[in-house]
Amino acid sequence: MNFSHLSVTVPIKVEMGDTLGEVLVWPLVEQALQAVSAQEITFDAARKALLSSHGCAALANYLEVEGESVHKMDYSYKAPLLVLAAQHAEDDDGADVILDDADRMLFLETDDYLFAFSVIKNWQVDWALVADEVTTEYEADTDMEKVWALDHLLEYAEVVIDSYRRPDDDL
Repeated sequence: MNFSHLSVTVPIKVEMGDTLGEVLVWPLVEQALQAVSAQEITFDAARKALLSSHGCAALANYLEVEGESVHKMDYSYKAPLLVLAAQHAEDDDGADVILDDADRMLFLETDDYLFAFSVIKNWQVDWALVADEVTTEYEADTDMEKVWALDHLLEYAEVVIDSYRRPDDDL
């Protein structure tokens, strides 16, 4: 697959205009990976993750967690990547996409994980069109997903956790 041509159309709220048009996903993801000083194996995992809803969610989660330590992180990858995750979810049935409209959070529930993303800063995106379900009282505990963000992503590169963890790391 040619990842440099992978694109999505991000729906924009009616009052904001039409759409952002076709947005290329990989260049934005690649820029974010570079910003967080990701290793080459992480780039490989990211490419493979882009092929599924769960993978896109794991990648977005990883970039969000790692981006917290980058001064002036560019989160322009976030909306296109989450829209791609939702599109894949329609096809692969790998995640349920839920918007908590009151808290402006987008949740991607997979069989094994729950990923949560604040979409407050992406206020112009029509997240209701992206989501399978819209609610105002979604309750979820997603703290553990952030702790294991790299582990989730590296699953796509088929890396065994023990090969990169120190023996004294607490699992």
